[in-house]
Amino acid sequence: MQVFESWESPDGAARFCFSHSDEQFTTGVLILQPGAELARHNRPLAHENLLQITGKCRMTLTDEDGGNEQINELEPGSSLRMEKGQWHVHANPYHEVSTTLFKAEGDITAVMKVVRETMVKV
Repeated sequence: MQVFESWESPDGAARFCFSHSDEQFTTGVLILQPGAELARHNRPLAHENLLQITGKCRMTLTDEDGGNEQINELEPGSSLRMEKGQWHVHANPYHEVSTTLFKAEGDITAVMKVVRETMVKV
């Protein structure tokens, strides 16, 4: 991995800026434009820690089948820790850009591979 990598969704709605990534941990920032929502996903090999920097982010946590929804509204300064395998959705249904700092404790190299294959390097 380069010292810093930035990848954007083809529609420009989401941008990932990675400052470090290896099999132990990954850190970076997720920027979501107003109205943006990532597909439901999980990190089977990593705990995920989020800290909201600017704007707001709606985090919807679910079980594997998509049930038992728990909605967390992250505002600047608020945080959320998710256990390994926690299914979730990052969404920005608000009118301002959302910036969320993340740290994945564990191996997300498979996720990084998908990001590099499906997003545009910026």
